[in-house]
Amino acid sequence: MDFVTFNHRFALDIVESNYELKLLWEEVQDAIHSITDERLKAEFLKSSTKMSLSDSINRLIDEELVARNWTPQSAIFQGTDYSEKKWRLDFSKRINNPEAGISGVALEVAFNHGEAIAWNLMKPVLAAELNQIELQTEIGSGIGIYICATDELKSAGGFDGAVGEYEKVLRYLVPLFQKLTVPMIIVGLNAPHTFKVEKRKNAITNRNVGIVVEI
Repeated sequence: MDFVTFNHRFALDIVESNYELKLLWEEVQDAIHSITDERLKAEFLKSSTKMSLSDSINRLIDEELVARNWTPQSAIFQGTDYSEKKWRLDFSKRINNPEAGISGVALEVAFNHGEAIAWNLMKPVLAAELNQIELQTEIGSGIGIYICATDELKSAGGFDGAVGEYEKVLRYLVPLFQKLTVPMIIVGLNAPHTFKVEKRKNAITNRNVGIVVEI
């Protein structure tokens, strides 16, 4: 898949100047680029009940990052008081710098309701800044990566209209700038080049289903 990026608090400049973080960012880019139209369409067609590409993209990103030894559903904080799903990142990975110590990346893949944008942006911040050391996750200080759908993918991929798209996420960065203290790369996934998903009503179940349409 192709994607666009936004550089919050110079995150891209930081990864370019930090060898360890650059390796992790390259793994994320490779994982996204490995999701070809053919793979995405095949994953979507495995189920006859899905209405959008969101679950298919999630599964493929999960497959690719786990293969690169990223930790899925990693806890933001240690301890049992914060063990619920809402206190977990989609992915994280730590890496050791011989001179600077532990660093890492906190990553969220967000295809959910637009009202969750602020919290989804805050989770990588909580995980990647050094606050409350006794409860902190083990990635140390680092950067965040936030992956979402562009408006183009949202439309072509059959996403629900309430999903918070890349363009809307960027608008949130302005009023939340002072709160989002960790450098973050905002990634907007573009639509497939060769097909789209259209919602059509199933004559038997009377429910909408996603249909692949070649373009």
